[in-house]
Amino acid sequence: MPADDFIGRERDVTDLCRIVGGTRMVTLTGTGGMGKTRLALRVAERVLPRFAGGLRFVDLSEAASPAQVVRAVARSLGVLENGDKPPVEAVVAALRPQRVLLLLDTCERAVGPLADLCRSLLTSCPGVQILATSRQPLRVPGESVWRVPPLSLPPPPAGGRASAASPYPVTPEQALRFEAVRLFTARAQAARPGLEITAANAADIAEICRMLDGVPLAIELAAARARVLSVQQILRRLDDRFLLLVTAGNELPPRQRTLRAVLEWSHDLLTHPEQVLLRRLTVFGTWNLEQAETVCGHDGIDPGDVLELVSSLIDKSLIVLDTEVDGTAHYRLPDSVRAYAAERLAAAGEEETAWRRCLDALVASAEDMAAAGSGRLAWEERLRHLRRLDHQREDTARLLEWALEQGRAEEGLRLCVALRPYWFVRGLFTDGSHYLRRLLAVAPPSSLDPVRARALAVHAELCLDIEGAGAAAALARSALGMAQACGDTAAEAIALSALADAALRAGETGACEEHARRALDASGAAGDHLSAVAALGTLGRLARRSGNAAAAEAYLTRSAEVAEEVGDRWCTARCLNGLGVLATQLGDLEGARRRLDEALRIFAEMDVAPETARSTAALGYLDLARGDISGARRRFSGCLRAGVASGRRGAVARSMEALAELALAEEQPERAASLAGVAAQLYTALGQPAPHATRLYDAARQDLTSDAAEKSWRAWRMLPREQAVERALDFPTPRRALPSLLTPREKEIAALVGEGMSNRQIAEHLTISQATAARHIANIFRKLLITSRTQLAEWAGRHGIGG
Repeated sequence: MPADDFIGRERDVTDLCRIVGGTRMVTLTGTGGMGKTRLALRVAERVLPRFAGGLRFVDLSEAASPAQVVRAVARSLGVLENGDKPPVEAVVAALRPQRVLLLLDTCERAVGPLADLCRSLLTSCPGVQILATSRQPLRVPGESVWRVPPLSLPPPPAGGRASAASPYPVTPEQALRFEAVRLFTARAQAARPGLEITAANAADIAEICRMLDGVPLAIELAAARARVLSVQQILRRLDDRFLLLVTAGNELPPRQRTLRAVLEWSHDLLTHPEQVLLRRLTVFGTWNLEQAETVCGHDGIDPGDVLELVSSLIDKSLIVLDTEVDGTAHYRLPDSVRAYAAERLAAAGEEETAWRRCLDALVASAEDMAAAGSGRLAWEERLRHLRRLDHQREDTARLLEWALEQGRAEEGLRLCVALRPYWFVRGLFTDGSHYLRRLLAVAPPSSLDPVRARALAVHAELCLDIEGAGAAAALARSALGMAQACGDTAAEAIALSALADAALRAGETGACEEHARRALDASGAAGDHLSAVAALGTLGRLARRSGNAAAAEAYLTRSAEVAEEVGDRWCTARCLNGLGVLATQLGDLEGARRRLDEALRIFAEMDVAPETARSTAALGYLDLARGDISGARRRFSGCLRAGVASGRRGAVARSMEALAELALAEEQPERAASLAGVAAQLYTALGQPAPHATRLYDAARQDLTSDAAEKSWRAWRMLPREQAVERALDFPTPRRALPSLLTPREKEIAALVGEGMSNRQIAEHLTISQATAARHIANIFRKLLITSRTQLAEWAGRHGIGG
C-alpha cells in the first residue's frame, strides 16, 4: 500500500504503535469495511524495525476449521507439512527461535481455532507478537482489544440530520478537518481528476460521510461513483445504497466489492438467535437493554438471553454503544447495518410485529412517565424523564410516522397525549401540532372517545401560538363537547384551559374568566396540575391587564404553590417569570430581578429554549426600566431569533412589540411604528386583536406627522418575513444619549465627571468606595453608548447636568 494511500487515523496509529510495544497480542476489531487491515498494515510498517524476523501476514478469510487455520499460517511461514510433527507443533517449532510480528487478518470465521493457536504461540514462542484483525475479540489471555472507530465526521446539523434537499452550511475548510471528508475527497479526485471540494458541495460531502457512518469502505465505494455522478447525485441516491455502493474492480476481495457483500459476510457468521435479534433491533434508532428485552424478546428470543446476544453483537461490531442516559447504556446500529438488517426483517415477515411491539412499548413508557409526572415527583426524577424523552425523540418521530402509515391512530394519539408535558417544556408546538393534526384526520370520529377528546384539547393548546386564538378555540370547543359526552374530566380541564387562553388573546374578558374558573375546578378533579397552573396564569394575566396588580400577584403566587406541591419547578419558574414581569411594571426592580434570575436559572438547568426566551424578554423589559439600552437590545434580539426558529408567530409578534418599546425609549418613533405594524400584522394572521401594538403605534404618532406615522406603520408589513426580521435586528445609531436613562445617583456622578473629578475625588465627595464609583461610571458608559470620560463630560455639559 503506497504511503500516500493511507488517510487519517494518525492518532490511532501512534497509540497502537505504543500498545504493540508493550503487549504480546493486539486485536483490532470493528465492523466490516472499517479499515482494520489497512490500519494493521500501517502499524506493522511503523513497528517493523523492532522485529529482526520481520512481518508475517496471514490471510484467514477462507479459514473456518482448525486444520484450515493452521494450514494458512503454515503456508505464510513456508512450513512444509510432513508426517513427523502435527501441523501446530510444526508452526510453533518454526516460530520459536524468531523475533517476528505475526499479522493474522480476518479472524472472525474461525475465532475458536485461532484463539487456541494464539495461546500456543504466546506460550511457546517468546519472540512472537501477534497483531490480529477480527470482527470480534479472540478472547485470548493477555489480548489487548482495540475497537477501530469510524473516521472522524463533521458534527450533525443543529436540530437533526440534514437532507439532500437542505444540507446544513459548512465551508470546505471546516469539512476538510475531518478524516471521512478527506478520504472521500481524495478518492473522488482519483475517480474524476479536477473535482474539488467547494462551498457548493462541501455540505453534501459532509452529509454523505455522515450517512455512511464514517466507514472507510463505504466512503470509498461512494466516492468511486464520482466518475459518473455529481456529489449531489451521490447523496440523493444513498437511500438505495446497496445498489450504489458497488465496485467492478479487482482491487478488493470479493467479500468487500459491495457494501451488501460486507454485511452478508458478517450476517452469515452470526448464530440464528443473533440474526433474529439484529433484524428486530432495526425498529429502534437508539435503545437500552430493557427496551430490547421488551420489544425483541419473543418467539425464539428469550428476554433473559438478550443481554448476552447484545454483548455478542457488540463484540462482532454490529451494535455500537451510543451513550449513557442517567446511568443507563444506550445502543444503536450503524446506518448501513440497520438498512441491511431491515431488509432481513421484512424478508422474515416480522416487520409489522416488531414495529407494533416497539410502538406499544413506547406508548406504555410515555404514559407511565406522564402519570408519574402528574403527581408528586422529585425534581431530579422529572429531569431524568426529560432527558430520556430527549434521547428517544427521533424514535418517537419514526414511530408516529409508522402509526400514521399503518392506520394505528389510537396508539399515535395516546402517545401524543402522553407527550403533552414534554412538548410544552421543549417548546415543540409545531411538531406536536403537526402529528396531532394528521392523526386526528385519520382517526375514526367518535363523540364517546376520551383519547380523541384529549388529543383535540392538547392540539388546541399547542396551536395557540401557531394558528391563533380562533383556530385553537374551535378545536377546544370540539374537545370540550366530546369530553362532556364521554365524561372525561381530564380532557375537559385541558379544553377549558385552552379556551380561557384563547379568549384572553381575543380580548373576550368575560369568557376568559368563566373558562379559567371552570378549568380550575376540572383540573382539580382530574389531578392535572399543568392545566391548573395554566388557568391561574391566565387569570393572573387578565387581572394585570385590568390594572388589578394585587389580584394578579395572588393568582400567580397560588399558581406557584400548586407547582411546588407536586415538585414541578418548570411550572414554578413560569410563575416566577410572571411575578417578575408584574414587579417590573410596579417599579419593584430589585424584586423583579430576583424572580426573573431564579426563573432563568431553572430554565437554563433544563435547557428549555422557549421559556428561556420568555424570561429573557422579561429581563429585557427590566433592562429598559433601568435604562440599560444595550442590555435590552441584546435580550430582545435573542428573543426574536428564538421565536423565528421555533415557528411560533405569536412569539415573533411579542418580540416585535418589545423592540418597538425599545425604539420608543431611544426616541426612534418611525422605527417603533414599523415594528408595531409588523406585530399587528402577525396578530391579524393569527386571528387576534393587537391592543399592545396599537398602543405602541399611538405613542409613536405623538412625535410624527399623520402621513409619516401611517407610512412607517405600513413600511415593513409588505416585506417578506425574513427581511422584516433582518431590519428589526439592524439597530440604527442612537440619535443622542438620553438623560432619562440614568438613575439619580448616575446623573450626580456624571455631573462630577463633567467638573473634571477623578474616581478618587468622586468617591471622597460622595462617601463611597472608588470601586463603586468606577462601577457607576461603567454603567453610565454602557447606557449612553460612550467610551470615555471626555465624551461623558461633553454629554453632561450639553444636557445641563451639574453646576
